[in-house]
Amino acid sequence: MSTHVEEPRTADLDDEHGSLVRSLSAVLPGPVGKLIATLVALVSAVFFVISLVFTWSGDPDAFLPLFQVFVAGTVVSLNALFAYRTFSYVITLIGAVLWLWVSVTPFEPFWQTLLQGVTVMIMAAGVVFSTAAVALSKKPRF
Repeated sequence: MSTHVEEPRTADLDDEHGSLVRSLSAVLPGPVGKLIATLVALVSAVFFVISLVFTWSGDPDAFLPLFQVFVAGTVVSLNALFAYRTFSYVITLIGAVLWLWVSVTPFEPFWQTLLQGVTVMIMAAGVVFSTAAVALSKKPRF
């Protein structure tokens, strides 16, 4: 009877993150990450202000819906500012753009609800992927 216990290999532990997270955890060079994250936050703020102006002027259908712009802009901006060293928030950004597109496109109510749920799940998955990618980018690579 042997009591020999093996420690888990680090390669096995890294495999649990998957290749997508590993590829998103690449660090951007220099101040490029801060610049892109700031640009994403500023564009989100500009979209919010434009949507707010159209809503207050009494013509909310002339631009993107205020609620969707606020939620998508907040999620994407906070995610971009958190993960500024990597470009791992691209999935959240894609999910937010798709959610805004689905919100303004006239679909049957069933499909509208289904597609909005799918796009919100894409945004949520993007947040999870980016937080895992940021954690992985801080680990030393040997």
